[in-house]
Amino acid sequence: MANQDNKLVWNEEVCAGCGTCERSCPHEPRAIAVNEGRVVIDYDLCDACGVCVKECPVKALSFEVLA
Repeated sequence: MANQDNKLVWNEEVCAGCGTCERSCPHEPRAIAVNEGRVVIDYDLCDACGVCVKECPVKALSFEVLA
């Protein structure tokens, strides 16, 4: 279920660039991509479902609550 009160954020310092987030994104086209080890989030496609956050092995993704 979408949660429009949250925004997905990426922690570059923690990220391993493994691509698990991209592979786990249930949307087509994907809302998240890994390019040269950097995560790119398409906020027009991301509905904050949380799958990528749950699957990230190093916990480099999280949600920021929008005011």
